[in-house]
Amino acid sequence: MNQSKRIFYYDVLRALAIIGIVFCHASVVFVITGINNPDFYISAFFDCFRDFSIPVFVMLSGALLLNRKDSLKTFFKKRLSRIFIPFLFWVMIYIIYSSFYVTHGFNLSNAIDIFFGTSSTLGVAFWFIWMIIIAYVCIFLVNQISFVLKKYSLDNNFINALALISLIYIMIVQFGLFNPYPSRITYFISFMSYILIGYFIANTNYLESKISANRLVLITAFLFIVSYFQYIFGYVVPMSQSHSHFIASGYFNLRTLFMSVNFFLMFKYLSKTELMDKLENNSLGKALTYISNYSFGIYLVHYMVLHSLKMNLLRLTDYTQQSPLLWIPLFVSLTLSISLLILSVINKIPYLKKVSGSN
Repeated sequence: MNQSKRIFYYDVLRALAIIGIVFCHASVVFVITGINNPDFYISAFFDCFRDFSIPVFVMLSGALLLNRKDSLKTFFKKRLSRIFIPFLFWVMIYIIYSSFYVTHGFNLSNAIDIFFGTSSTLGVAFWFIWMIIIAYVCIFLVNQISFVLKKYSLDNNFINALALISLIYIMIVQFGLFNPYPSRITYFISFMSYILIGYFIANTNYLESKISANRLVLITAFLFIVSYFQYIFGYVVPMSQSHSHFIASGYFNLRTLFMSVNFFLMFKYLSKTELMDKLENNSLGKALTYISNYSFGIYLVHYMVLHSLKMNLLRLTDYTQQSPLLWIPLFVSLTLSISLLILSVINKIPYLKKVSGSN
């Protein structure tokens, strides 16, 4: 395979994860308004892309950042500042936008809610930023402990042991022995489980020494597809319809973990095949790399772009009463295109380049 500083299958995963998140946000209005509509199957199918996309995003952070020796200065300069500076810029843009088009005037309480990613505000997606900041601090601490243990030959696969503990933690949450959701801090820290598991599956190659990559691709693809369809049609749709409101299972359960891990592994094993070599060098591969490069920027800007699209298109037609099979992919395509256009222009402006979120 072509060797480069970037790991191509990471780019593919990151690009597909951000596309999955945009699909979720584009689907929200349809899953809320159409639970008893036959089209609910379609909108639920698109909306729940989030349920494996967010874990994949987080697992990539573990694969990339765990077991790296950063000084405190490097950590703050290269890690946290790269997240926080673009975040602050876009928070200000969201507050201005919200003042004009949502609250119709500046509202301090609304501005604070946007900043902290409070639900039911335009900044609802910003919860992820606070989670990833806390996760990065945890990654730094884990790395420091790991390197201290290595210095005294006591590391004993410290991070892999934490990955096993993370699996146990998700099982504990699954069986109701611990609830991470009441506190934002416990909820955010709980994502460390996916960071540690992401490192483990990215760096463990036991199965590859026993089974061919092509077979592993087929196995993980099959397991992912079956588990996802079972999740949508065996859990989300019947549960939502029986309770008359949309219900998803959340991130900390074995079902979501199983889907996310198989999705990640499918592309890991695919990276060992000729098919991924061909993808890397064709136009689709270059498009995925481009989307991956701007994935953080897309996350920051897409919700405002999507809100504007929905608001303006609703003046022309009541799309909520039309087929989600048409409108959701249309919203996703337009949102991604406009977001990428905005970010690519910003990235060419010297003093604004840092807020484009490009990687």
